[in-house]
Amino acid sequence: MTGKKTMASSAAGTSKKPRKTKKATKAKDVPVVVLEDEEDAALTLSVEEKDTLECDICCLPFESQVFMCKNGHSGCANCCLRTSGKCWSCPEPMGIRCRPLEKLLAAATTACKFRKNGCNKAVRYTEKLRHEETLPARADHGGPDGFAAIVGGLRGTAVTVHRDAPFRVLLPRDRDDRVFLLLNGRDLLQGRSLSLLCLGPRPESGVELEYEMEVGGAAAPGELALSASGTVPCARRLEGFQAKGFLFVPDAYWGSSGTVSVRVRV
Repeated sequence: MTGKKTMASSAAGTSKKPRKTKKATKAKDVPVVVLEDEEDAALTLSVEEKDTLECDICCLPFESQVFMCKNGHSGCANCCLRTSGKCWSCPEPMGIRCRPLEKLLAAATTACKFRKNGCNKAVRYTEKLRHEETLPARADHGGPDGFAAIVGGLRGTAVTVHRDAPFRVLLPRDRDDRVFLLLNGRDLLQGRSLSLLCLGPRPESGVELEYEMEVGGAAAPGELALSASGTVPCARRLEGFQAKGFLFVPDAYWGSSGTVSVRVRV
Protein backbone atom coordinates (compact mmCIF):
# COMPACT_ATOMS: atom_id res chain seq x y z
CA MET A 1 0.00 0.00 0.00
CA THR A 2 2.78 2.35 0.98
CA GLY A 3 4.55 1.80 -2.28
CA LYS A 4 1.46 2.52 -4.29
CA LYS A 5 0.78 5.79 -2.42
CA THR A 6 4.35 6.90 -2.89
CA MET A 7 4.16 6.24 -6.61
CA ALA A 8 0.88 8.07 -6.91
CA SER A 9 2.17 10.99 -4.91
CA SER A 10 5.29 11.13 -7.00
CA ALA A 11 3.31 11.03 -10.23
CA ALA A 12 1.00 13.75 -9.03
CA GLY A 13 3.84 15.99 -8.03
CA THR A 14 5.70 15.73 -11.31
CA SER A 15 4.71 18.47 -13.77
CA LYS A 16 4.28 17.47 -17.41
CA LYS A 17 6.24 19.30 -20.05
CA PRO A 18 4.03 21.25 -22.43
CA ARG A 19 3.84 19.69 -25.88
CA LYS A 20 5.01 21.67 -28.85
CA THR A 21 2.20 22.01 -31.37
CA LYS A 22 2.67 22.96 -34.98
CA LYS A 23 0.42 25.61 -36.29
CA ALA A 24 -1.79 24.26 -39.04
CA THR A 25 -0.60 25.39 -42.41
CA LYS A 26 -3.20 27.28 -44.35
CA ALA A 27 -4.23 25.83 -47.64
CA LYS A 28 -3.23 28.99 -49.45
CA ASP A 29 0.39 28.50 -48.33
CA VAL A 30 0.61 25.06 -49.97
CA PRO A 31 1.18 24.77 -53.75
CA VAL A 32 -1.85 23.10 -55.21
CA VAL A 33 -2.10 21.52 -58.67
CA VAL A 34 -5.60 22.01 -59.98
CA LEU A 35 -6.84 19.31 -62.32
CA GLU A 36 -9.65 19.82 -64.75
CA ASP A 37 -12.77 17.75 -64.43
CA GLU A 38 -12.32 14.41 -66.13
CA GLU A 39 -15.32 15.12 -68.33
CA ASP A 40 -13.81 18.34 -69.68
CA ALA A 41 -10.13 17.37 -69.83
CA ALA A 42 -8.61 16.51 -73.21
CA LEU A 43 -6.03 13.72 -73.34
CA THR A 44 -3.30 13.96 -75.95
CA LEU A 45 -1.84 10.68 -77.22
CA SER A 46 1.08 10.27 -79.59
CA VAL A 47 1.16 7.28 -81.96
CA GLU A 48 4.68 6.61 -83.20
CA GLU A 49 3.91 3.73 -85.58
CA LYS A 50 1.86 5.15 -88.44
CA ASP A 51 0.14 1.85 -89.21
CA THR A 52 -1.10 1.30 -85.64
CA LEU A 53 -4.54 2.73 -86.44
CA GLU A 54 -4.71 1.36 -89.98
CA CYS A 55 -6.42 -1.72 -91.37
CA ASP A 56 -3.99 -4.62 -91.71
CA ILE A 57 -5.55 -5.60 -95.04
CA CYS A 58 -6.01 -2.42 -97.09
CA CYS A 59 -3.57 -0.29 -95.03
CA LEU A 60 -6.09 2.59 -94.88
CA PRO A 61 -7.02 4.41 -91.65
CA PHE A 62 -9.75 2.68 -89.63
CA GLU A 63 -13.18 4.26 -89.80
CA SER A 64 -16.10 3.76 -87.41
CA GLN A 65 -16.14 -0.07 -87.32
CA VAL A 66 -13.21 -2.35 -86.53
CA PHE A 67 -13.46 -6.14 -86.65
CA MET A 68 -11.07 -8.79 -85.37
CA CYS A 69 -10.73 -12.54 -84.96
CA LYS A 70 -10.14 -14.45 -81.71
CA ASN A 71 -6.39 -14.12 -82.24
CA GLY A 72 -6.54 -10.33 -82.45
CA HIS A 73 -5.99 -9.89 -86.21
CA SER A 74 -7.96 -6.81 -87.21
CA GLY A 75 -9.56 -5.37 -90.31
CA CYS A 76 -11.94 -2.61 -91.36
CA ALA A 77 -15.60 -3.16 -92.22
CA ASN A 78 -15.03 -3.03 -95.99
CA CYS A 79 -12.26 -5.63 -95.91
CA CYS A 80 -14.28 -7.84 -93.58
CA LEU A 81 -17.08 -7.88 -96.16
CA ARG A 82 -14.70 -8.52 -99.06
CA THR A 83 -13.15 -11.50 -97.28
CA SER A 84 -16.59 -12.86 -96.30
CA GLY A 85 -15.68 -12.58 -92.63
CA LYS A 86 -12.58 -14.77 -92.97
CA CYS A 87 -9.39 -13.70 -91.24
CA TRP A 88 -6.54 -12.83 -93.60
CA SER A 89 -3.91 -14.29 -91.26
CA CYS A 90 -5.41 -17.35 -89.56
CA PRO A 91 -8.33 -19.81 -89.94
CA GLU A 92 -10.52 -18.02 -87.36
CA PRO A 93 -13.54 -15.96 -88.51
CA MET A 94 -13.15 -12.19 -88.27
CA GLY A 95 -16.47 -10.91 -86.95
CA ILE A 96 -15.82 -9.63 -83.43
CA ARG A 97 -16.29 -5.88 -82.98
CA CYS A 98 -13.34 -4.21 -81.27
CA ARG A 99 -15.39 -1.78 -79.16
CA PRO A 100 -12.55 -0.21 -77.11
CA LEU A 101 -10.64 0.73 -80.27
CA GLU A 102 -13.83 1.98 -81.93
CA LYS A 103 -14.49 4.29 -78.95
CA LEU A 104 -10.92 5.58 -79.11
CA LEU A 105 -11.17 6.26 -82.84
CA ALA A 106 -14.54 7.98 -82.46
CA ALA A 107 -13.07 10.43 -79.95
CA ALA A 108 -9.72 10.97 -81.67
CA THR A 109 -8.87 13.92 -83.91
CA THR A 110 -5.96 14.26 -86.31
CA ALA A 111 -4.46 16.77 -88.70
CA CYS A 112 -5.26 16.74 -92.42
CA LYS A 113 -2.46 15.25 -94.51
CA PHE A 114 -2.56 18.40 -96.68
CA ARG A 115 -1.59 20.58 -93.72
CA LYS A 116 1.60 21.65 -95.49
CA ASN A 117 -0.56 22.87 -98.35
CA GLY A 118 -2.71 25.11 -96.16
CA CYS A 119 -5.42 22.90 -94.63
CA ASN A 120 -5.04 23.40 -90.87
CA LYS A 121 -8.32 21.77 -89.93
CA ALA A 122 -8.36 19.11 -87.20
CA VAL A 123 -10.71 16.33 -88.29
CA ARG A 124 -12.16 13.25 -86.66
CA TYR A 125 -9.90 10.28 -87.29
CA THR A 126 -12.83 8.24 -88.58
CA GLU A 127 -13.63 11.02 -91.10
CA LYS A 128 -10.05 11.61 -92.23
CA LEU A 129 -10.33 9.91 -95.63
CA ARG A 130 -13.65 11.54 -96.52
CA HIS A 131 -12.29 14.96 -95.57
CA GLU A 132 -9.13 14.59 -97.66
CA GLU A 133 -11.12 13.38 -100.66
CA THR A 134 -12.98 16.72 -100.64
CA LEU A 135 -9.75 18.65 -101.24
CA PRO A 136 -8.96 18.00 -104.94
CA ALA A 137 -7.46 21.46 -105.36
CA ARG A 138 -4.74 20.62 -102.87
CA ALA A 139 -4.14 17.04 -103.97
CA ASP A 140 -1.91 17.72 -106.95
CA HIS A 141 0.50 19.75 -104.81
CA GLY A 142 1.70 16.67 -103.04
CA GLY A 143 1.31 15.29 -99.54
CA PRO A 144 3.43 14.05 -96.68
CA ASP A 145 5.67 10.99 -96.66
CA GLY A 146 6.46 11.17 -100.38
CA PHE A 147 2.88 10.65 -101.51
CA ALA A 148 1.13 12.81 -104.09
CA ALA A 149 -2.55 12.22 -104.65
CA ILE A 150 -3.88 12.40 -108.21
CA VAL A 151 -7.09 14.17 -109.11
CA GLY A 152 -9.49 12.25 -111.31
CA GLY A 153 -10.54 8.68 -111.94
CA LEU A 154 -8.36 5.71 -112.72
CA ARG A 155 -9.35 5.88 -116.36
CA GLY A 156 -6.95 8.39 -117.79
CA THR A 157 -5.49 9.59 -114.49
CA ALA A 158 -2.42 11.74 -115.14
CA VAL A 159 0.20 13.33 -112.91
CA THR A 160 3.46 15.21 -113.39
CA VAL A 161 6.35 13.74 -111.43
CA HIS A 162 9.96 14.82 -110.88
CA ARG A 163 12.89 12.59 -111.67
CA ASP A 164 15.13 13.43 -108.68
CA ALA A 165 12.45 13.30 -106.02
CA PRO A 166 11.45 9.77 -104.95
CA PHE A 167 7.70 9.62 -105.31
CA ARG A 168 4.93 7.22 -104.46
CA VAL A 169 1.75 8.50 -106.05
CA LEU A 170 -1.53 7.61 -104.37
CA LEU A 171 -4.15 7.05 -107.06
CA PRO A 172 -7.88 7.38 -106.32
CA ARG A 173 -9.61 4.27 -105.05
CA ASP A 174 -11.74 2.31 -107.49
CA ARG A 175 -15.29 1.01 -107.01
CA ASP A 176 -14.04 -1.82 -104.81
CA ASP A 177 -12.11 0.59 -102.58
CA ARG A 178 -8.71 -0.59 -103.78
CA VAL A 179 -5.68 1.65 -103.37
CA PHE A 180 -3.15 2.00 -106.19
CA LEU A 181 0.38 3.39 -105.92
CA LEU A 182 2.62 4.61 -108.73
CA LEU A 183 6.22 3.96 -107.68
CA ASN A 184 9.44 5.60 -108.85
CA GLY A 185 12.38 3.20 -108.69
CA ARG A 186 15.89 4.64 -108.49
CA ASP A 187 17.79 1.38 -108.71
CA LEU A 188 18.60 1.57 -112.44
CA LEU A 189 21.52 3.20 -114.22
CA GLN A 190 20.72 6.03 -116.66
CA GLY A 191 17.02 6.04 -115.92
CA ARG A 192 14.09 5.43 -113.61
CA SER A 193 11.64 2.54 -113.33
CA LEU A 194 7.93 3.32 -113.00
CA SER A 195 5.68 0.58 -111.67
CA LEU A 196 2.14 0.18 -110.36
CA LEU A 197 1.05 -1.56 -107.16
CA CYS A 198 -2.35 -2.38 -105.67
CA LEU A 199 -2.38 -2.24 -101.87
CA GLY A 200 -4.88 -4.72 -100.49
CA PRO A 201 -6.23 -8.21 -101.14
CA ARG A 202 -6.34 -9.75 -104.58
CA PRO A 203 -9.65 -9.56 -106.47
CA GLU A 204 -12.03 -12.42 -105.84
CA SER A 205 -12.61 -15.23 -108.35
CA GLY A 206 -9.03 -14.93 -109.58
CA VAL A 207 -9.77 -11.86 -111.71
CA GLU A 208 -6.59 -10.03 -112.73
CA LEU A 209 -6.31 -6.24 -112.74
CA GLU A 210 -4.85 -4.94 -116.00
CA TYR A 211 -3.20 -1.56 -116.40
CA GLU A 212 -1.84 0.71 -119.11
CA MET A 213 0.82 3.32 -118.40
CA GLU A 214 1.93 6.07 -120.77
CA VAL A 215 4.72 8.58 -120.20
CA GLY A 216 5.13 11.88 -122.01
CA GLY A 217 8.12 14.03 -121.13
CA ALA A 218 10.51 16.52 -122.61
CA ALA A 219 11.44 14.34 -125.55
CA ALA A 220 12.05 15.83 -128.98
CA PRO A 221 8.93 16.76 -131.00
CA GLY A 222 7.52 13.81 -132.86
CA GLU A 223 9.21 11.24 -130.64
CA LEU A 224 6.97 8.38 -129.60
CA ALA A 225 5.64 8.27 -126.04
CA LEU A 226 6.76 5.48 -123.74
CA SER A 227 4.13 2.99 -122.67
CA ALA A 228 3.70 -0.28 -120.81
CA SER A 229 0.85 -2.59 -119.87
CA GLY A 230 0.37 -5.68 -117.78
CA THR A 231 -1.14 -7.13 -114.63
CA VAL A 232 -1.23 -5.04 -111.48
CA PRO A 233 0.52 -6.85 -108.60
CA CYS A 234 -1.22 -6.86 -105.21
CA ALA A 235 0.49 -6.62 -101.84
CA ARG A 236 -0.64 -5.98 -98.29
CA ARG A 237 2.40 -3.85 -97.44
CA LEU A 238 4.53 -1.44 -99.40
CA GLU A 239 7.63 -2.26 -97.36
CA GLY A 240 9.69 -4.96 -99.03
CA PHE A 241 7.76 -4.87 -102.31
CA GLN A 242 9.87 -5.31 -105.46
CA ALA A 243 8.27 -4.78 -108.84
CA LYS A 244 8.80 -7.56 -111.38
CA GLY A 245 7.55 -5.46 -114.28
CA PHE A 246 8.10 -1.75 -114.85
CA LEU A 247 8.39 0.98 -117.47
CA PHE A 248 11.96 2.17 -117.98
CA VAL A 249 12.24 5.95 -118.51
CA PRO A 250 15.75 7.03 -119.63
CA ASP A 251 17.37 10.05 -117.98
CA ALA A 252 17.38 11.91 -121.30
CA TYR A 253 13.60 11.63 -121.50
CA TRP A 254 13.12 13.77 -118.40
CA GLY A 255 14.59 16.84 -120.11
CA SER A 256 15.92 20.00 -118.46
CA SER A 257 12.90 20.32 -116.18
CA GLY A 258 13.46 16.83 -114.80
CA THR A 259 9.75 16.00 -115.05
CA VAL A 260 7.46 13.72 -117.03
CA SER A 261 3.71 13.34 -117.29
CA VAL A 262 2.43 9.86 -116.44
CA ARG A 263 -1.03 8.67 -117.43
CA VAL A 264 -2.45 5.51 -115.85
CA ARG A 265 -5.49 3.44 -116.81
CA VAL A 266 -6.71 0.44 -114.79
